[in-house]
Amino acid sequence: MERKEVERYRLALFGRMVMGVAHEVDNHLSVVLGFSELIQLAAGKEQKVRDGAGKILSAGEKIGAIIHQFSRHVRPHAPSPEPFVPGEMIPEILLFSRYDLGRNNVTVLPPPEVPPGILHADRRDFGLALLALLFNAAEAMSETGGELSMRVSIGADGWEFTVADQGPGIPAGLEEKVFDVGFTTRTEPVNTGMGLPVARHLAEQAGGTVRIASLAGGGCEATIRMPLKARA
Repeated sequence: MERKEVERYRLALFGRMVMGVAHEVDNHLSVVLGFSELIQLAAGKEQKVRDGAGKILSAGEKIGAIIHQFSRHVRPHAPSPEPFVPGEMIPEILLFSRYDLGRNNVTVLPPPEVPPGILHADRRDFGLALLALLFNAAEAMSETGGELSMRVSIGADGWEFTVADQGPGIPAGLEEKVFDVGFTTRTEPVNTGMGLPVARHLAEQAGGTVRIASLAGGGCEATIRMPLKARA
């Protein structure tokens, strides 16, 4: 897979999330505007002015963080492995993607906990790989809704990041076919058949793997496994 295909998928995926980012920004801007009006009305009361100004500052910082995180992840770049903390990166990508992920009666459940530790990989590429699995899982539940959950673990063999959905699962015999570029079992325009191939490509570049399997009780699990040490 050529790098330009990765970047094309990145722009397409983050383009889908513009609505979600706008939704998050609008929520915080309403706080800014509301408390700005309060300050105007209560300018003569020092404590209320101080409290209102603090809330405005907090909301403004949240707006800045959302835009900064989104811009950093969407910008095309040459791969550059670095040590980073998954427990800090995962909330970032869930923040600006949760609106889009949560459509169609899909409830997104973040990992109950993320073990402390360092992952050696390109931070933005790994975030894109994880987003690809999340959106693939959410799309699998677009007709029925359900819960999309994540769990993260670390052991002697490395990290595991698992995304589980409650969709129909993978048709028998297509467990590897779903990683072919352009292959998709769905017909919606947004399903380009690029998510899983991009996720596997980026994971393998960092020395990891991606596996996907249907569950006995229904649904599907996709897991990114990453080594503890950086790829030489």
